[in-house]
Amino acid sequence: MYALRNSLILVLAICMFLPLSQAEDNVYRVEGLPDDLHYKTGKAYQIDLTANDYEAISSVNITISNGTLSQTEEFSPDVHNLVLESSDSGWTFYWQAPSESFELGSGQAVLSIIFEEEDGTIWSTFDSVLRPPEIHAADESAVPDWAMSLAWIGVSVTVILTVLGALVLRRDRLT
Repeated sequence: MYALRNSLILVLAICMFLPLSQAEDNVYRVEGLPDDLHYKTGKAYQIDLTANDYEAISSVNITISNGTLSQTEEFSPDVHNLVLESSDSGWTFYWQAPSESFELGSGQAVLSIIFEEEDGTIWSTFDSVLRPPEIHAADESAVPDWAMSLAWIGVSVTVILTVLGALVLRRDRLT
């Protein structure tokens, strides 16, 4: 009986101190990405990075497959890689979306952010696919005007002939 009680007390003590001994997860936040991950052609986005342990991060390596990266709002053409040094309050960089339009299924930009530690190991990573603007059908109807006119004429003739047919059938009954 005492052995069972002592083992239950031991399990309870371990459960109480176990959460204190676990390592904290690497947590980061990426803000400023386009809504629904669909970018607007030619627009510059300010992207802010924050993390829970700035002391562990020695650099942030950012790559993009489509568009241009910059540390300021001034953009040089075709910069697809950016390395930001350690910081105590987070990082800010800018991404300018491609200015040309793309056909359906092309124009995606793959954003990769790698948080690196001092010894070169990876603290954490973030990957996202940013899609080009959604393609919307024209606001106009897909049916040509002449077809709509022809359809309304057909409906009108059908209604008139139905009314005339009802009158003729009714007249036969009255006589």
